[in-house]
Amino acid sequence: MSCADQFGNREGQFTPANRNVYRLFIALSATAVASTAQAQDPTHIATKPTVVRTAPTTGTTPTPAVGQIVKGAPVEVVGRERDWVRVRLEGWVRESDLVVADTTLRPLSAADIRANPGAALGKLVRWEVEAVALQTADPLRTGLQAGEHYLLALGPGAEKTLVYIAVPPGLLANARSLPPLAQVTVTARVRNGRSEPAGVPILDLQSLTRR
Repeated sequence: MSCADQFGNREGQFTPANRNVYRLFIALSATAVASTAQAQDPTHIATKPTVVRTAPTTGTTPTPAVGQIVKGAPVEVVGRERDWVRVRLEGWVRESDLVVADTTLRPLSAADIRANPGAALGKLVRWEVEAVALQTADPLRTGLQAGEHYLLALGPGAEKTLVYIAVPPGLLANARSLPPLAQVTVTARVRNGRSEPAGVPILDLQSLTRR
């Protein structure tokens, strides 16, 4: 049954106020259908190797290239500007080739964090560490919740400082698959720069890759 049928499809039965509501409802419904039809853009296929740029080129100097689509690759059109279209594409790359896009990413050492734990709080670091073992926190590990999983690690790099890296549920399977003393690259956020009682830094894991 259509919306018009539900309303009786007879405006004469309504009061003036109800008739206006009915007309507004029909107008909004038509607008919503038109907007939906306009938003549904079919998948496009690249007809030749095509350079992907950061923005449309409007002058004689091309905007920076960020990649290339191979011939036949499917893309989703998500925006238009003059004779350019903004596209979204989907694919796979090795995680080790990526880094978290965060302006707080800093080349902090473990010594830097211990020296000024307050300033390091919340900073994002990318460290190469040695994952000694996956552990479960007990009440004596202040800064970690009882039962929380964490990597006992040494690093970063040649520092070989003891570090606790809290592992979220989504990365627990990756952490469990690591052999003892695995060499890994982690991106993590500083939770506690100098936890009690031993002054060990505690990090919250964001990504984890084997080296």
